[in-house]
Amino acid sequence: MFTIKQVANNLQMSTQAIYKQKQELMDRGFMIKNDKGQWEITDNGFNYLQDKKILYMQQHTNQPIQPVANSTDKEEVEQKKEKQETIDISSSDKVVNLLINQLKEQLQTVTNQLQEMTEQRDYFKLKFEEKDNLCNQYMNSHLLPPTEEETERIKQEAPKKQSFFKRLFNI
Repeated sequence: MFTIKQVANNLQMSTQAIYKQKQELMDRGFMIKNDKGQWEITDNGFNYLQDKKILYMQQHTNQPIQPVANSTDKEEVEQKKEKQETIDISSSDKVVNLLINQLKEQLQTVTNQLQEMTEQRDYFKLKFEEKDNLCNQYMNSHLLPPTEEETERIKQEAPKKQSFFKRLFNI
């Protein structure tokens, strides 16, 4: 199952273009509501939309294009294939190159997003470590009891108090 947004991104379509076909997809059983009340498209629905897009491209480029996904509605695809008696190999190569370029762009986008997320993680990790060090310094200096060395140093720096009689008689 795919969300409308996932299908739109994968097929490089707008979500509105998919919602315009909502009734047709629902009639064919390709679009259903999930438990949360959100619309989802089945695997067969994804294949159907992908094949439909390829057929649309064929009609508007006047070049035959072979569908890359198997549609559950094979009759429509077979009818379109019968109309295309010959397949131009050069145009098929163009389609393959186009698809390869689209996949490369998607890979680059995902790689860039991953790199940005890694940089953000490193940034926040560094900030956390700085705050952690500051907290540790504060706790060590103010909240924890002084070490023996610090106690000795404090005793030496503080003026020694003498009892009243010792001060009176300088003993």
